[in-house]
Amino acid sequence: MKFHSHSRRSSSRQRGAALVVSLLLLLVMTLLGLGASQSTFLQERMAGNQRDEEIALQAAEAALRGAEKRLSPDREDVKRCTAPGVDCDYYERNTLVDERGHALDLTVQPDLWWVTWGREYEFADELDGVATEPEFVIELADTEFSTATINGPGFKTERDFFNVTARSSGQSETAKVVLQSSYARIVFTK
Repeated sequence: MKFHSHSRRSSSRQRGAALVVSLLLLLVMTLLGLGASQSTFLQERMAGNQRDEEIALQAAEAALRGAEKRLSPDREDVKRCTAPGVDCDYYERNTLVDERGHALDLTVQPDLWWVTWGREYEFADELDGVATEPEFVIELADTEFSTATINGPGFKTERDFFNVTARSSGQSETAKVVLQSSYARIVFTK
């Protein structure tokens, strides 16, 4: 009989052990579930940020191409400026300089600078999902004159080289993209 009572004690201990093991397994599964939900949340935020950056990139690209189109040789109403102005198509060389006379790095200029010197992209209302209107700045970098023989003797060629900078935000103000390009306008005159 002693043997029989001894087995009863060991079975009651085993029931308590099963409860502890079950609780530990439940705790591990809960931690795994929480980790998976955190990972999913992080991936969702990363995808949203990527989308925001893509929207900013597309809007800045549209503004850059729109600014380059303003410099078409077919346009005769192109206006040069030496100070900020609404009518300004582009700025003369050495207009956009710092206090030491060095050319400004337009990629790091603050919002107030862009409000003063930038022009809004004229078709911005067609862009969906941007927090602020895309802006651009065009600066004349250099001008070269030469005699061309392409269209026959006596033709002169004027080449204007421009630096075009465009900036846009995405759906939020945190995603900002700045793009720059060089653009050459060639005009043949007699």
